[in-house]
Amino acid sequence: MQYDIEKNNWAKISHSKVLQEQYILRSYLNFLNHGCKSFGFNQNQLVQLKKSSATYLATSGSANPLTDDEKNFIEMFSRGTNHYHNHGLESISSCAEAVRQIRRKQKHKSSIYSNKVDGQKVFRKEREYTHGFFNGQSVHKKFETLSQCFAQKWWRDQQSRTNIIVKVDALSQKISYEKAERGRAGNYNYNSDQRNTLTLTPSWFKNVFMKGLATTIYKSKTAFIAKANPIEVSEKIKSQNLNAYVVDVVTCYDGIIDVEHDIYCLAYESKPSEQLKIENDYGGNVPMPQGEAHKIGLTNNVIYTPAETINSVSSNFRRAENVMSGRVQKNILDAMGV
Repeated sequence: MQYDIEKNNWAKISHSKVLQEQYILRSYLNFLNHGCKSFGFNQNQLVQLKKSSATYLATSGSANPLTDDEKNFIEMFSRGTNHYHNHGLESISSCAEAVRQIRRKQKHKSSIYSNKVDGQKVFRKEREYTHGFFNGQSVHKKFETLSQCFAQKWWRDQQSRTNIIVKVDALSQKISYEKAERGRAGNYNYNSDQRNTLTLTPSWFKNVFMKGLATTIYKSKTAFIAKANPIEVSEKIKSQNLNAYVVDVVTCYDGIIDVEHDIYCLAYESKPSEQLKIENDYGGNVPMPQGEAHKIGLTNNVIYTPAETINSVSSNFRRAENVMSGRVQKNILDAMGV
């Protein structure tokens, strides 16, 4: 399919980044679908050139998906006497990658219906989030990214010797995990494939991190709370301004993680959470993932400050209550300088 593109129509698209992006996408697609056919490549060659650079296809060995004749034909364009001759075909793979990134960005756009206008459904392609962070992305995607960024940062800061990958599954309501095959005591290599994997839900950021529950002490060791569901408690507990939860606790020993489910947690909030929006993008405190590909559509202009809490966790509710009482009293005495 060839897209019709008006020439020199900057005046029509200069006011809108969306229109500019559509123009760029259509131009690249026209080149990939029609322009590069002037080289005389067959379908298999074009498919591979859109995936990999011409230099790689001309020199790769047994893994090359092209026949010898197809490879030699591409090599003809890559063995000239100057740089531009040798790298002219790189524009095909570059344009293909540009198309993939633009489409990936558009895929993240939120397409929702709203029946706020005269009772009629109105289709809105772009949704603005006034609290910052994402423009035109779904709520699930926003909290998926926030949860992954802040959870991965927690493990870097609190358990830096543990090799772990944190993922977020928007379609799951439960956490899951995979242990590393061996720990530090068993010929452990941090840079190897011996990694733990922890998969959270998008609600972790809001229900755990912003409530100040991410960090706790369990069995005398620093532990990570992966999930927290509030539970009803007696008036006695409520009168002490304590919140009660059933949580999933992730522990770590010798570089290998483990999860204990349905543990009681009591928390006293000494300072509420805060979200401070600032003027410029990339001025917030969201720990950015590595690589530009992860930053597509990301606007980081909010400083997220979780609540400050005193908490205790235990498989026995009464024990958690007793420990909580002692910790609250200790913090009050410390604040008074006693």
